[in-house]
Amino acid sequence: MDVLSVLLLMAGFEASVATVCPMGWHRYGKACYFVIKELNTWYKAKSICAASHASLAVPNSLEEQTFILELLQLEFNPDGPGNGAWIGCNDIDKEGDWQNCPLRGNDTNAYQNWSEGKPDNRHFAADCAMMGDWRKGEWGDQFCTNLRYATCELAIIDYDPLFCLQIGSDGRIISPCLTDNHVLMELQAQGLVSCGKACLSHPKCSSFNLKDQGQGKMVCKLNDLALQNAAKEDVVEIENCYGLDL
Repeated sequence: MDVLSVLLLMAGFEASVATVCPMGWHRYGKACYFVIKELNTWYKAKSICAASHASLAVPNSLEEQTFILELLQLEFNPDGPGNGAWIGCNDIDKEGDWQNCPLRGNDTNAYQNWSEGKPDNRHFAADCAMMGDWRKGEWGDQFCTNLRYATCELAIIDYDPLFCLQIGSDGRIISPCLTDNHVLMELQAQGLVSCGKACLSHPKCSSFNLKDQGQGKMVCKLNDLALQNAAKEDVVEIENCYGLDL
């Protein structure tokens, strides 16, 4: 798909819809979580999370710590995540000044789960924290350039679903839609927002086609594949049809 850029259209949603996590994410409390199952440096993992408007997860309670650890165990069943997974704590800017993670013995009463004696900066520039795959996921400090898995955290209160339309090289909106091979279901829709709500409420929906049939009639097709991940043969340009990713 030859496109110049992406036009992001913010759609208004009722508060109840905003509690839906993106496809592939897991809900806990007021946040959604996603496990990065490829090995990355702390910096790369942080950028992957940021691309989804999320951040590296930081457990703020025993319950959240347990949830993240169990999620990692589930994703890497049966052996677990091996050498552990990155979390958002770091003292990159100033040695000993850990951001996002409280230190053992501080007076904030905030949750922490450092292993005994950690962080110790035993190896110079061990500036990033990870959740281990041992002793209930205790934290340790390591080189930020080590390769580890990671967990992203997306606050639901900050999550505003976006509909994405493609803009062609001439600056006009083009109308690529997915073929029927990827349609989960088809329904009548009043417009963009109602079709988007339908897609958000379907656990397998990643994008949708919205076709204007004229005289106020619109057809909404929910797809199991995102347009940005589709092969060329899966995409067609149909008059008055707009394909949108979530």
